[in-house]
Amino acid sequence: MAYVLQCDSCDLDRECSDWAEANRYASDHEAEYVDHWVSIVERQAA
Repeated sequence: MAYVLQCDSCDLDRECSDWAEANRYASDHEAEYVDHWVSIVERQAA
């Protein structure tokens, strides 16, 4: 299952292969940019 990261304050749009990877990247981004909020969205099958 794939997950997409979307930030409310920048153009971050990254796809991750699993939840742990997505969570790690989201946490790292929010730690680097403290005023950003990252959403992790499950990629829907086409």
